[in-house]
Amino acid sequence: MRVLMTITPGTGHTYPMVPLSWALQTAGHEVLVASCGPGLALGEAGARTVDVAPGLSLDRMVGELMRNHPEVAAKLLQEASGVPYLEVVGGAVAAALRLQPELVDAVIRTAEEWRPDLVVHSPLFTPGMVAAAKLGVPAVQHGFGFVNPSAEMMGELHKDLFDAHGVALPEARATIDITPPSVVAPEPGMWSARFAPYNGSGPLPKPLFDLLNSAPDRPRVAVTLGSGPVPGEAALVLERIAQAAPKTDAEFVVVLPRIDLEPFGPLPDNVHTFDWVPYSALLATCSAVVHHGGPGTALGAMAHGLPQLMPALKGLGRPVVAKAIADRGLGRVAEPGEIGPELLESVLADTSIREAAAEVREEMRAMPAPYDLVPRLEELAAR
Repeated sequence: MRVLMTITPGTGHTYPMVPLSWALQTAGHEVLVASCGPGLALGEAGARTVDVAPGLSLDRMVGELMRNHPEVAAKLLQEASGVPYLEVVGGAVAAALRLQPELVDAVIRTAEEWRPDLVVHSPLFTPGMVAAAKLGVPAVQHGFGFVNPSAEMMGELHKDLFDAHGVALPEARATIDITPPSVVAPEPGMWSARFAPYNGSGPLPKPLFDLLNSAPDRPRVAVTLGSGPVPGEAALVLERIAQAAPKTDAEFVVVLPRIDLEPFGPLPDNVHTFDWVPYSALLATCSAVVHHGGPGTALGAMAHGLPQLMPALKGLGRPVVAKAIADRGLGRVAEPGEIGPELLESVLADTSIREAAAEVREEMRAMPAPYDLVPRLEELAAR
């Protein structure tokens, strides 16, 4: 098969699709990725890529949405209560894509030129569905965890795009969901797949290599606020961690690729900071994770059976993820100002959280691997 992957230019949307790309290529299929910015990270992982909008990233798209449609951006970043998140994010993405006609046109044009047998697209990325419909091939939505909107909803929210190309939703469709069913129940008909951690490649600086290959003599806690737009309360979260560290019998590894730590002054001796860390390798040495409520971060913690502590941050689906984790008993949600030694040590010591985390880890290990989906994709394309 020829498989075209069309991806929203965000790291959190891209990395979950890497394992399926590997599975398809090792089965002998040809993969081409049409994206831009962080979406091109699949190239580092071995896929051929086409940059359909040089210089464009998810951050820039959000920035332009804020300038042109501040009321829509405000809903996305603040998640107004009473409005379903899927409706908020679906409407925001449709509005953001209308501001990027070159990106939309380039994705569809690439598909028409390359003629794939199957289009795999990230959630919310309607140009991929339109391209599949125009070519008469199946469209497969690959979720990034916790949020998997229906094609029908996106088709309605971005109806003008489908109408402009004279198509309806592709007749043959499938949706891959990587969230453990006990955490978020999948919609009927979704294909469950095991989350396979991937977070980039590159050389390891010697201090990082030494850290990842050492056995800590006390609990190690990973702290990350994600690869997307920096949460508004990031500074308070980091300040609270820095204040709590000297009073907590633990070691903290803070991964902050986009935050300037200079204003915080000298950090405690039991706090290590890095711009980038291979997340799964770090978690294999940790006892807990403090994070922003990002889907990939939460899934990575679940894959390692780790308790999670999430500051109650607004926007970009963070409350959705935090609620799902707390409801399943995998961790706790607290206001940023509540983070302190007592809370951190109580999460580390909570046996009920650790037991629930171990249950979900085993549940994930029993889910179909990405390569198990390849025959299903072959069958779908052959219809």
